[in-house]
Amino acid sequence: MSTTTTFRTRTRGSFSTTFGTHTTSPSTSFVEYHRDALRPATTTPERSEPRIFADDPFRARFGIQLPRGLREEAYGMDWRTFTATYSPASTVSIRHLESTRLRMGKFRFEADINGTHQEIIATGPVSACTHLLADAGRRVEILSFHQFDLFQATVTFIYTMHEGTRAWAMGFGATRDLSAAAALSSASQRLHG
Repeated sequence: MSTTTTFRTRTRGSFSTTFGTHTTSPSTSFVEYHRDALRPATTTPERSEPRIFADDPFRARFGIQLPRGLREEAYGMDWRTFTATYSPASTVSIRHLESTRLRMGKFRFEADINGTHQEIIATGPVSACTHLLADAGRRVEILSFHQFDLFQATVTFIYTMHEGTRAWAMGFGATRDLSAAAALSSASQRLHG
């Protein structure tokens, strides 16, 4: 059944715009609505499928596509399973990270690992975190590093390895440094258990 809908606007002493009718003097204004055929009443509402990016749970939630290898590995996961897998609670985690600039491209980092305050001199936050985790007995080698700004925070995805075992990990943080620290902590948990 084909239907056509007609809209017609009539005004006197006024002008019409797309956003409504504006009257400049007392007059009559009305809108006519005509449908050529009646639409059959439905007994059950039509179901419309929500827009889902089942191949990429991060894109479905935030609109940013995962790195290719992680996207293939996380295909079809829901958000809860994705975060439980790639961002597990770590038994050895870096919670706080501050830096002070030194000479020759070096920085002094102050960090809290499981409530213990530690200091280290390194060339950057990722280097500092990998050394701190190695000192705690959790070596992590980074094979691939991806970092994105996300609203008021940062998310980091890393592909890591230790003695032939490879794992993707994710970390959120208020800053780029804290995001990388969270991702490395998650990676150490995935690699070392």
